[in-house]
Amino acid sequence: MRPNVYPLILLATLGTHCGSTAQDSGDGGSTGSATPSGTSGSTGSGAAGSSGSAASGVSAVSGSSTASGSSTASGASGASGASGASPSSGSSGSTGTGETGTSGGDASVEPAESGTPPGMASGSSGTTSPADARAPFEGGPGGAVYAFPEAVGFGRTATGGRGGTVVHVTNLTDTGAGSLRDAVSAGNRIVVFDVGGAITIASAISVSSNITIAGQTAPGDGIAIQGNELSFSSHTNGIARYLRVRPGCTTCTRTDPDFARSGINFASSSTMILDHVSIEFAQWNNIDSVGATNITVQHSITADPIGQQFAAHTETGPYTWYGDLFANAHNRNPLAKANTQYVNNVIYDYEAGYTAGNTAGTFSHDIIANVFIAGPVTTSPSDAFFQVNNQPMFLSGNLLDSNANGMLDGAALGLPGGATMLAAAWTVPATPLPASVTATAAYAAVIADAGASLHRDPIDALVIADVTSLGTKGHLWTTPTATGLANGGFGTLAGGTPPVDTDGDGMPDAWELRYGLNPNSATDATGDFDHTGYTNIEKYINSIVDGQYP
Repeated sequence: MRPNVYPLILLATLGTHCGSTAQDSGDGGSTGSATPSGTSGSTGSGAAGSSGSAASGVSAVSGSSTASGSSTASGASGASGASGASPSSGSSGSTGTGETGTSGGDASVEPAESGTPPGMASGSSGTTSPADARAPFEGGPGGAVYAFPEAVGFGRTATGGRGGTVVHVTNLTDTGAGSLRDAVSAGNRIVVFDVGGAITIASAISVSSNITIAGQTAPGDGIAIQGNELSFSSHTNGIARYLRVRPGCTTCTRTDPDFARSGINFASSSTMILDHVSIEFAQWNNIDSVGATNITVQHSITADPIGQQFAAHTETGPYTWYGDLFANAHNRNPLAKANTQYVNNVIYDYEAGYTAGNTAGTFSHDIIANVFIAGPVTTSPSDAFFQVNNQPMFLSGNLLDSNANGMLDGAALGLPGGATMLAAAWTVPATPLPASVTATAAYAAVIADAGASLHRDPIDALVIADVTSLGTKGHLWTTPTATGLANGGFGTLAGGTPPVDTDGDGMPDAWELRYGLNPNSATDATGDFDHTGYTNIEKYINSIVDGQYP
């Protein structure tokens, strides 16, 4: 069982704005399909990013405060429709001027304006029990039902495969009966795992609409996907939890046949949520998400991208990033060309951190209680915010630890030069979002819980070791093998044995008997024995990590 380590704070998360955009000189946007055949990416110039000119009155987030009302800057809801937002075979999307790209490990970025942020405002660090933390999210009579009880943000309304067929992954092969590829090839499914270990794929896996991938059900050390991308492109309503996605590379150069592949691709998708997912070793972006709407990435790790060395490219939106770890990336932590909530994240060993790319579009950004930590490859810590000129931002309680001294310290991170300070969070107070009270509390929670953390594997353990060195360890990797880990840099995962499930409904016999279900009838998977709104199979798969139904 993985307890919820976050106390609660109510923040606004409702509201959808779109914006126009055309920039970015690294890649040319998301490909929009599971099997692109080429790349684009004209190099454009970008004005220098800026950071460090702090606005007074930026306070730490407290456990009881919320932004009242809503406030959006003029132009925050511009027209969408940038080139590249729609899928196109053999091409990739938007290009133009903006942030500086990188090729083959070239990690240069343009300098930011100098400035010294003032001291960090204080805030309390209240605590709550896991049961208390779950209470506002439990479904049933009088309560809403979300993707799972702890789901937050714009993607939390995803239902995945709720009410559909339970499908078992029974082997680690790339294709065929019992494979993950086969399991996600049709919609309205909840996918569970009877095996643990690494699935090596030769081509991208395309995930259908209305799918729940319950990686937490995998026995042993859990599941990893290696060799190519996991694509949700042009589909809707997906839930993925406790997965590891590491594409790697073949030639590990720009001529690599899969250089245009990302780790996870959300191009032109909608209503998606990733929870406790670890994404490393992608060549294009660890996450590529152009033309996508209502996306949440929570409690996840995006680290060690290779190739372009970019963490995440997002457009259209809105997006929620909550409790995530960004580590050892040249840039795009994320590239936020969309209205974005960015709460309680840890950004480590960056060359450029939270980036808007000097886009012509105007978007609104809630940046709340995050911690930016300089590492060995960080040449300018003030590039924690990069190329955010003309962007309206609501900032509160963010910390910049710039001295790489092996301790978590530093000072408040204020409004970057050229940006506009919003008086309040840009969303309206309708959707509760859990958040740690301070950036330092967020750091502790992320270290304890982010990624596929039921069983931390060697890659994630290496990332965590880098981050907890607090400035003394970290790399921009160009190949997985450079890490020195076993199995070509991917490490190994133990397989394990699944619990007995006589009727194949995804719920172990012992669990069914405990809750009065029939272990010889698969039909009760879609029932709801205590009328919460979550089906019986969802109660079981969720309880693996939240302990509500032990």
